[in-house]
Amino acid sequence: MITDKGVAVPDDMASVLEGDAAALTAFQALRPDDQRIYVEWVGKSSGVQERADRLAGLAEHVQAYQRRPAEEHGSPHPLSDV
Repeated sequence: MITDKGVAVPDDMASVLEGDAAALTAFQALRPDDQRIYVEWVGKSSGVQERADRLAGLAEHVQAYQRRPAEEHGSPHPLSDV
């Protein structure tokens, strides 16, 4: 899947997003750099089980995401600490 903003999303991640209309809408609304961070977060999973766990929580993460300045929480993105 390629998002409306031109970000390539892996097939398994796209399936999760496409299976939840609210999550897909929320993901499409993200800035391209935030979309890429989610793609990288799923892609950097250390194994099959970790990737499955991240995909299982993806819809919830995406729908709850609110962009905050880095200095408010000490990291450039909430997933970078995960």
